[in-house]
Amino acid sequence: ALTTLVSLVHAQDAPAADPPPVSVYPEAYTPSWSDNDIALIAKQLAGSWKTVSAVDSGRNEDGSVATTDLLLNIAPVAIDGLSDTLYVESFHAQTPWAPYRQAVFQLYRYKGEVRLRTYEITVGSESLGAYSAMWAVPEYFPQLSSDQMIATLDVDLEPTSTGFTGSTPYPYPTGSGGAVEMTSSLTLDGDTLTTADRGYDADGNVVWGAGENDSYTFVRTESPITVTKHDNGLAVLQIGGQGEEIVQIGDKMHVHYSGYLMDGSRFDSSSTRGVPYGFTYPPGSGAIEGFGSGMDGFALNDHRKLVFPGALGYKERGNPRAGIEPNAALLFDVHLVQIDKAQKPVVPAPPAQD
Repeated sequence: ALTTLVSLVHAQDAPAADPPPVSVYPEAYTPSWSDNDIALIAKQLAGSWKTVSAVDSGRNEDGSVATTDLLLNIAPVAIDGLSDTLYVESFHAQTPWAPYRQAVFQLYRYKGEVRLRTYEITVGSESLGAYSAMWAVPEYFPQLSSDQMIATLDVDLEPTSTGFTGSTPYPYPTGSGGAVEMTSSLTLDGDTLTTADRGYDADGNVVWGAGENDSYTFVRTESPITVTKHDNGLAVLQIGGQGEEIVQIGDKMHVHYSGYLMDGSRFDSSSTRGVPYGFTYPPGSGAIEGFGSGMDGFALNDHRKLVFPGALGYKERGNPRAGIEPNAALLFDVHLVQIDKAQKPVVPAPPAQD
């Protein structure tokens, strides 16, 4: 009994444990759909897709045909002024951080049937980088509205026992790649997605896209992005895997970066200066908190996306010179291009023994 009493006394004297930190990370994005059929099609489309075989991508230096696997990422996101929307990006498997096409799908009813409408994003090349890969954290997807997009074509969809199929009801005008009109078709069969976009010249010849009797076939694949969410609101998107040479304390890092506001506008970029930004790891007070924390575990040649709330950025003071308002959330594309290893101190040899 005395032992128990002593234990209770010590327990009362011990300081109370600190409460666990409260997460300020945004709540997960939950899309809403107009009806069950649209919800089903959206769920079937969403995910990462890879071509079943490599496709032609130009010429190698020796004149041989170059080939590459193509990947698609499709994910629900919120678009101001539109309902039932998904963000879509296409890229070569070797460069998932650099999509060659970014678009938006919208599902809607037309004469009682479901249609898929495609939109091109018209924010300009400087701002497009803000949206790439952000499908992986839709709660942080930058603002995008219907007046920043142009509708390009519609695909009439019909349900099947394993998915759906559809095509454009007629050719649509285009000026892309020497074509004057274009068509598109789309079929989902379980975990297989088949697409065929074609551009035709004035003589009716296919000048880009799949050949007249060809198509691209995709199957589901693993996402090329790994997301780490921190309770303080920081999200780190590792794009394309992690390299082997990871930065260590005292190393000097050289990174190319572009910084964006959540309206998609770019406020700074080392690429415009042509010189990477160099600093010693960890940067400490030499960088805003969200950027500095995002350097942890970075490896040579890796690509990352960092997004975080204003509390980890310029806080209440903002950065008027860069057009950053107080408490503004920030978004960075970062590429680690060089590591200068820290010099190890030279330890003198012990004196020789007589």
